[in-house]
Amino acid sequence: MKKTIAAILMAVTPFAFSAQLEISRTNLKANIPGSDNTAAYMLVENLTKDDVRIVGVETDVAEFAELHSHRMDGDRMIMRHEKYIDVDAGESVRFAPNGYHIMLIGLKQRVKHGEQAKIVLKYDDGTSQAFKFDIIDPRKAAK
Repeated sequence: MKKTIAAILMAVTPFAFSAQLEISRTNLKANIPGSDNTAAYMLVENLTKDDVRIVGVETDVAEFAELHSHRMDGDRMIMRHEKYIDVDAGESVRFAPNGYHIMLIGLKQRVKHGEQAKIVLKYDDGTSQAFKFDIIDPRKAAK
């Protein structure tokens, strides 16, 4: 009996202590013909008592997915690859145009308005969390 309980605790423990984030307002920009890159945006909320560090991102719709940011450098907007993005306990981080975003590089096919894509966030504790992102063409969404 003790061995069974110990086995169950060992199997469940990594999940019980993994930090999970609340993600909302997920959207991924539909790419225009001729472009094989696009960006995804979201609102990330950390409702836990622990700080969470996002260290990577994966998707099956692109060859590469990376955490990026835009920052002003004088009068120029510079896009940078970020090794990680911290979401402090009780805080939120907005991924939006001209700020943090997920860059999808080398799209495997065209992502179209009205479809969905799965994006997986990877955390520094070794866990990950998958989310569905609505694909939005801003030209069609405005109508």
